[in-house]
This record gives sequence, C-alpha cells and structure tokens, in this order.
Amino acid sequence: MAPRDKAAVAKNTLVDSVLKLEAHYGAPGPPPTTDPFEMIVWENAAYLVDDTRRRTVFELLRGKVGMEPEAIAAAPLEKLAAVIETGGMRPAMRAGKLRTAAALALEIGLARLREAVRSSPAEARKLLKRFPGIGDPGADKILLFARARRSLAPDSNILRVLVRLGFGREEANYARTYASAARAVEALLLEDVDWCVRAHQLLRRHGRELCKRASPRCEICPLTKACRWYRARAG
Repeated sequence: MAPRDKAAVAKNTLVDSVLKLEAHYGAPGPPPTTDPFEMIVWENAAYLVDDTRRRTVFELLRGKVGMEPEAIAAAPLEKLAAVIETGGMRPAMRAGKLRTAAALALEIGLARLREAVRSSPAEARKLLKRFPGIGDPGADKILLFARARRSLAPDSNILRVLVRLGFGREEANYARTYASAARAVEALLLEDVDWCVRAHQLLRRHGRELCKRASPRCEICPLTKACRWYRARAG
C-alpha cells in the first residue's frame, strides 16, 4: 500500500474510533476550564481520584480560596490542605504544590503565561512544564483545552488505547512511548480543535473504563475490529 493510502486508512481508523466511542459513551461535557493557570490548579488539587471528585475539590477551592495565584499564595497551608482534603492522598503535599504553582505564576506573570498560550505554544509549553505536576502530557492538555494547539495530549489512559490501536509503539519508557504515539497521530488529526478536545476526553474515558491495563473489557469494547492488540491476542 502506498504511503498516502496508509495515511488515509490510519486517519479513517482514528476518526471512526472516536465516532464509535462517542456513540458508546455519549458526547463529553466541556472541560473544567480553559484558563492555563486554572488547569494547573486542576491538575494539582487532587491526586488519583476520578474526575467527579476532582471537580468537587476544584470548585471547593474556587469558592473558599479563589483561583487567583495571589489568593492561593496568601492562604495558609493548613487552610489549603483542609479545603482539598477530600481530593485523595497527601493533602498537605498537594497544598504545597498549589502554593509553589501560585508563586511561580506570580513570578512569570499570568499575562505573560496567557499570551504565550495564545501566540507561542512552544514557549508556553516550556513555561507550563516549570509548574509542579505538569510534564509533556499536562502541558499539551492545557494547550489543547485552551484551543491553542491541536493534539490528543495523551495521558497514560489515552496512550494505552492509541498504542493498542496501532498508533505508536510501546517503548522502553513512558516519555518515548508518548513521543511515538504523538508523532503517529499528529498528521491524522482533524483541523477542528474542538474535535481534538472531544477525542481526548473520549479516549481517556475509554482507557479508564474499558481499555484498562489489567483485565481490559474487550468483550464489550466498540473498537475491537480496529484494535491490533485485540486481534493479536485473539489469534
């Protein structure tokens, strides 16, 4: 098959998979926020909890402390930890990360950060990765939700689904696997950034609910016909 034909087949597979996931799960709701600093807060306010619980903690923090870096930096650590206590393990550690993020946002300047996200995604990515809890996936997710850069911003759940479908390869470490999958889908994405956001949300949900690392629910998965990993296991 010619390279152009292979690319067309791969794009159709990706787009069709997202359509099938939307038919299976329904249309996802809007992201929790599109503001880069609020997304940094979202990522650090909770740990190893589902999105419903994370959103509850996030809104508690918004209501009782505020989302401005000045407010978070000025809040006593004990108060921050108490507000976000239900967001998983180590609330004191998470509170410390929020304070660190707020201090860095004040140092960089929210105006500079937001302008970089709008006009220079490459610079914004470097700035975002200076914040606690924000690596390549987190930075790409913030840029995606801000509608600044088209990608799938694959976290570990999305990455697993993509690799099993044949987009990228499982490499020796997470960073290399991430780069492999990101490269594999980069030219296949639709121009519509809102589609990319929905694709991210649906693939992530699929990885969390059905396409799990251990005991995947292949018997009820809507993507088995396109899944190389499933076909290899089924023989």
